[in-house]
Amino acid sequence: MTVAALYLGAIWATVKRDAAIFVSYRFRFVTQILGMLLSLTTFYYIAKLVRPGAVGTRAHYYAFVVVGIVIVAVLTAALATSQNVRLELMQGNFDRMLISPLGPVGGVVSLAVFPIAYASVFASSMLMLAVVIFAIPLHVAGIPLALAVGALGALAFAGIGLLFVAALLAFKSAMGTAWVIAGLTLLGGAYFPVKLFPGWIQWASEVQPFTPSVDLLRHLLVGTPSLQPVSLELLKLAGFTVVLLPTSLGLVWLAVQLSRRRGTIMEY
Repeated sequence: MTVAALYLGAIWATVKRDAAIFVSYRFRFVTQILGMLLSLTTFYYIAKLVRPGAVGTRAHYYAFVVVGIVIVAVLTAALATSQNVRLELMQGNFDRMLISPLGPVGGVVSLAVFPIAYASVFASSMLMLAVVIFAIPLHVAGIPLALAVGALGALAFAGIGLLFVAALLAFKSAMGTAWVIAGLTLLGGAYFPVKLFPGWIQWASEVQPFTPSVDLLRHLLVGTPSLQPVSLELLKLAGFTVVLLPTSLGLVWLAVQLSRRRGTIMEY
């Protein structure tokens, strides 16, 4: 068996463990569905108050915001990786990853896989539900490319989440994820177009991966005009992913080495 197969097998074992823990809380999935339905219903009626022309018709605004809502779920799952690592530290499970062949960096990556994958499937399901219940005009032809964009965006979000893991391991604190999620969703245009922002702050939508992710998905799935040419936004999203993932993985490795030298690797 190759080394790659061994690593993938170890990651898959972690995913199965996390999935088993998740389904053991029997009402969690139900409450998540109810919560998402509440959000979709709330914004359905908020859309009726939107001034026509801000994002096309009121129906266009609802399709616009629904895509933003479901993508926020994936972003939240990615940035929650540090909380998952914190839980492993508190339960005393992280030391097993330190001495396992998978290693601490591989162990951290494995902890991020199930939450992000589940959030992606859940977001897709909620989008389909919005199509059925609220008659969002979904462009079926754009789904294949949208899946690829969604996967690329999830990898970029994972890179941001791993930065918080590095901070947690090095400094024993990873506060600020809620602020980052709020900032990215607000400045990335999750709930309204970035063109409505004052000119002095619009630059912030250009320096993070949420904006091209949600903009491309809106363009592909509901036909919203893209902020920039599609090829350019794809290039930007790929660039964010290529830069963020290796950088964050490298910082996680450095954080592990720093904590080992300090003798604080298992402290929180």
